Amino acid sequence: MLEESAQHLNQRFSRQIPMARQMGLRITAWDGRTLRMDAPLAPNLNDKGTGFAGSLATLATLAGWAVATLLAEGVVGGPCEVAVFKSEIRYLAPVTGDFYVLVPVPAEEITQAFGLELQERSRAKLALTAAIYQDGEEKVRYRGRYAVWMRQA
Repeated sequence: MLEESAQHLNQRFSRQIPMARQMGLRITAWDGRTLRMDAPLAPNLNDKGTGFAGSLATLATLAGWAVATLLAEGVVGGPCEVAVFKSEIRYLAPVTGDFYVLVPVPAEEITQAFGLELQERSRAKLALTAAIYQDGEEKVRYRGRYAVWMRQA
């Protein structure tokens, strides 16, 4: 079931966010606790031959969006809308090879409060963190706040 959710989101990215396809972004793991999304360096290069900051920010933002979507749709059992409304990113070192992002699910009390608010008010907010790695070395830190609302039928 978890793998099917990740595959479904990969298909959504491909259909709804053409840039994700052009960048080669792909969810490669989702175990219900952490999402991993990978990206190749080649389509995400800057003029210095390293990872383009905009691509790195996009990867982190979309991976956070994916986690918020998976959590929200798991709570309500149907489609939800998710949008980032605030983010902060810190570039720690240049990315010189293929890279990936890890987004952990927040602590259980946070996700429970998020789910309860979403069920009661049909909307909620969720803060997520992410880190981008290359060969196991952390290169970028990201924090994003996402607004989530139930899709109207």
